[in-house]
Amino acid sequence: MKKTLLALAVAAASVSTAASAATIYKDDTSTLNMGGRVEVRANFSDANKTDADDNMYKDASRVRLNIGGEQKLNDDISFIGFTEFEVTESDKPETDDAAFNTRYLYAGVSSQTYGALTYGHQDNAFTYLTNFTDMAEVFSGYINEYNVATSDRANNVLRYAFNTDKLTIQASVQGDSDSDGTAVTQNADGFGVIAAYKITDAIELGLGYAQTDANAAGSDAAIAGGTGDNNTYTAAVRYSKDGILLAATYLGGTISTADGSAFESDFNGADAYAGYTFGDNNVNMTYNYYNADEDTFNALNVNNINLEYARYFGNATVYGAYQFNLLSDGDAATDNQTEDQFQVGFRYAF
Repeated sequence: MKKTLLALAVAAASVSTAASAATIYKDDTSTLNMGGRVEVRANFSDANKTDADDNMYKDASRVRLNIGGEQKLNDDISFIGFTEFEVTESDKPETDDAAFNTRYLYAGVSSQTYGALTYGHQDNAFTYLTNFTDMAEVFSGYINEYNVATSDRANNVLRYAFNTDKLTIQASVQGDSDSDGTAVTQNADGFGVIAAYKITDAIELGLGYAQTDANAAGSDAAIAGGTGDNNTYTAAVRYSKDGILLAATYLGGTISTADGSAFESDFNGADAYAGYTFGDNNVNMTYNYYNADEDTFNALNVNNINLEYARYFGNATVYGAYQFNLLSDGDAATDNQTEDQFQVGFRYAF
């Protein structure tokens, strides 16, 4: 998330690792930054209980480490590279006690005149719009994870980004790409494109479209009732001024199974965020909704309202959030989907 947005909506989102990164080397043409976070989190929900363990507590702690650099070719063009890894404790401590996940690993070229072209494991073009509402510390911004081209991050992504003071245009292409989402977001080819415009200093509007195939082999073989494509279109709006951030995104389209079987469904989804920052405090309410028409996709359905408070102490943050689950049993694949949850956390960014 951009520092300018954090200055306006201030601290409603997870603290950007880039915002707290330290410069470890700098000369006339090159800059190297390093940063990260240590975040301890505790989640409480009946969904955490199992047949073997009747404990509603689950640890959700994590560590993120990143390093990024820039080398200027001239006053307009620079070469850039960035990588970030997340480390969590393995749920199988009898083997390795750490699990590693690649969040970012990309490089490219950036021009102040013509925009940036990057390739690797990175944000999709769609991420710019879904970040309008993905601003809470905990429960926001996860209904876009069912399409490789709309998920927050994916590998094998070629992305072009151009922006002025008012206009933002981004386009991305995926090749045999995976994301951190579900089985419908693996081994997929696709693309996405978005455009956003600030009609005032406080109001920004955006539109986007994305498409990927949904088959596990990464092919686009025809299936009954459709081609196996995931198609997603979105409209997004945000208002940010005087510590107030109001934002909403709508997603709609079709979703298909990953294995090439005869399942395809229309879906509708929506995210909303309303937050207020006063001093070093932030309070916010979020709403998340996703519904696929066909019962085959009930495991993806979401319907909840969330309340959150966060307190910021420079690089340190304390927060707590409660999720009121509104999903009915008839729209869920498992009982766990309908459970409320409460999460608290402490983060130190460096």
